[in-house]
Amino acid sequence: AFGSVLGKSFEAQSMIVVVNTTLTTLGLILLRIPGVWFMSTLVFMCSFLPIVGVFISTMPMVIVALTECGVTKALSVVAMVLFVHFVEAYILNPQIYSSHLNLHPLVVLGVLYISEHLFGVTGLLFAVPITVYLTRLIQPEPNEEQQNADSSEAETIIDGSPG
Repeated sequence: AFGSVLGKSFEAQSMIVVVNTTLTTLGLILLRIPGVWFMSTLVFMCSFLPIVGVFISTMPMVIVALTECGVTKALSVVAMVLFVHFVEAYILNPQIYSSHLNLHPLVVLGVLYISEHLFGVTGLLFAVPITVYLTRLIQPEPNEEQQNADSSEAETIIDGSPG
């Protein structure tokens, strides 16, 4: 039950990590920052760490941009990371979590926001799985037999012929 929800949550987070890494890699390539593949690997690994991961993975990018290309390029890297983080936090997380866990994107966004403020990183890790688990506990999903019976009944009503 909860383990299944936690597994689906990890699946969703893995998809977010891949998209985040891809967007960051594209940004680094467009900005022509040296060491793209190393930094992209670091972004991939650190993306599994809420909040702190973005800081750990951004520091090498900024340092390389600053030492190799100058202040303007380093600021461009910071702007790119902020853009990718914005897309991840406000678009990807709610959409991907909601599709994997059947939870409305606004609920996901609200739960992540509240849990981060109340419980920090731990809240971010467990907020969505716990919310889904509690939601299913309070309002269980219909089982497969019930869904099949409901769809047969709907077909009868719509076209007038039995299932």
